[in-house]
Amino acid sequence: MQRDHRHPWAWIALRGITGFCFAATAMIVESWLSERTDPGNRGRIFGIYTMVNLGASTAGQLMLTMGDPAGFVFFALGAIFYCLALVPTALSSVTTPTPLVSVRLNLRALWRNSPVAVFAVFWVGLSNASFGTLAAVYAQNVGLVLAAVALFTSIPILAGAIMQIPVGLLSDKMDRRRVLLGVAVLALIADAAFLSFAPEARIANFALAALLGGSIFAMYPVIVAHANDHAEPGTAIQISGGLLLIFGIGSIVGPLVAGWAMGSIGSRALYGVTALAHLMIIAYTLWRMRQRDGVATAHKSTFQPINAGRTSNLQTAELSQSGPAPSASPEKAP
Repeated sequence: MQRDHRHPWAWIALRGITGFCFAATAMIVESWLSERTDPGNRGRIFGIYTMVNLGASTAGQLMLTMGDPAGFVFFALGAIFYCLALVPTALSSVTTPTPLVSVRLNLRALWRNSPVAVFAVFWVGLSNASFGTLAAVYAQNVGLVLAAVALFTSIPILAGAIMQIPVGLLSDKMDRRRVLLGVAVLALIADAAFLSFAPEARIANFALAALLGGSIFAMYPVIVAHANDHAEPGTAIQISGGLLLIFGIGSIVGPLVAGWAMGSIGSRALYGVTALAHLMIIAYTLWRMRQRDGVATAHKSTFQPINAGRTSNLQTAELSQSGPAPSASPEKAP
């Protein structure tokens, strides 16, 4: 009896193994970069690394227009590219990186440091993973052709990369919670437009996807920077690692909830889930802003672009830090 290799549980297991390999590969690459940089140029190097990562992710999605995604070609191409990536590593004579030092995560301390960051990062993980995982399903269900589906999933990533520049500048000049609030409102507007207008035209879908992607993918670095504004010196890795863990939990919950909602209600239910996440961020951030004042500009840490997603890990957090986070007085905790 011939086995059906398209069984969903087989693919779930294989994707789990693939995710482990992605994370391990990213940790090796980023630890190498971390050892070869210093605080003076670490932020710039990480910015270049993030842009290359986002550019490659976009190119990979656009490659779907080159053939049948149900065939063997793209799996073979993926294997070939991975093999090619090993070539410079195998030929390099540079000393291999040392393992990351042990970091103990303390979620209670993380909550005391910044409740807004902890609360928001869970919902950002839920929203981003829901859209990132199921946007292609939505696009296909509304009748977009394969080339349009590839663009629909690629445009948000590029928009998120571009939005980090103005969002970062704003967050360095004003209360980061206000910036997070504004970005969440933009995301909610995109959610509401998808739910209300149910666009079928390609241009309308692309425009709303750009607005949503530019908003949701710019939230995570604002949250990390906000949490580091209140961190004690030398705790940046614990802060970023804890936020990444909570982000990951939200990323697991989001696609499960959104997938169930889409199957039960319809494709647009995806944006009902993301809208709920953004409403929660807006409501809690507004409430916390009434409880505590913002951090003075002089006490802020440096904003760094961060590609939070499948390949982010503690080495990402270490590489993104350009130096110890400045301390803030305990009474200013958000």
